[in-house]
Amino acid sequence: MAKIDRSSLAIIPGSNAFNLAKNIAEKLGAPLLDVYRKIFPDGEHYVRIDYGKLIVSPKYSVVVNTLYPKQNDAFIETLLLLNAAYLETSMKTVAIIPYIAYSRQDKLFLRGEPVSFEVILSCLRSAGADMLLTVDIHSPIALKRYFKGFSINILVSDLLVKASLKYLDNPVVLAPDKGALNRARYAALKLDLEFDYLIKHRDRVTGEVSLEPKELSVKDRDIVIVDDIISTGGTIALAAQKCLENGARKVVVAATHSLLIGNALEKIRNAGVEKLITTNSIPIEETDFIEVIDLSDIISSELQRVIHV
Repeated sequence: MAKIDRSSLAIIPGSNAFNLAKNIAEKLGAPLLDVYRKIFPDGEHYVRIDYGKLIVSPKYSVVVNTLYPKQNDAFIETLLLLNAAYLETSMKTVAIIPYIAYSRQDKLFLRGEPVSFEVILSCLRSAGADMLLTVDIHSPIALKRYFKGFSINILVSDLLVKASLKYLDNPVVLAPDKGALNRARYAALKLDLEFDYLIKHRDRVTGEVSLEPKELSVKDRDIVIVDDIISTGGTIALAAQKCLENGARKVVVAATHSLLIGNALEKIRNAGVEKLITTNSIPIEETDFIEVIDLSDIISSELQRVIHV
């Protein structure tokens, strides 16, 4: 990757994404700025970006943060950093937020609810973000609708599935439901693999729920289940369990954002999953069961492509 003009770009790390921001800065040859933070006795946040090491104000200030864990605190910190960067930068302010909290409420489901995704994106724009780069957002259509600046949704399901191939033979790429089908399709077409999605059946007499691929058979096949978010792990665990009950040889899970709330990891392992492949869109440690794909390469490439420096 070509290095950029150091005077044109400055990387500003949020609390949840320091390592990711550092990796992006190193790959681009850009300065990583220090941020002074404190919390006042009443709980309010304060930030100050140290632009002192720069000779001139950058053309682009790039705030890198992710909105998990502590979504509300991370969101406020991100808004403050964006506004501070906006007030300093002579050209553009860029927000790199791999995981955007509140994104699943992207439309009205029940009367009286907010569209929380619209609120988050509107605030990011109002705070000063001219451009927004995110990763595998829950609803790309809503991203374009609600963010009134330039936005990019970086797709990574192909990277995750590619990483899974070393554990699998003759694999099928499966979405756990129709809503995740586009991710499975994107990865499968990139890698020349078969793909399908699971459909749910409920026995009207016993109430038992079964999941089966819509068209393909999983019998004697290896499976990679692709999704965007793992929260409590219930959906993924059930999908893996049913695949194995239907004759699959092994199951690997490829999910972009692994929140892993409560005993989610235990559920997934107990369901028979052999490996979880995920990204560092949120802070997560690699283990013998979890393989983490670093996003700094693809984010750096996308950023360099769109800012033309």
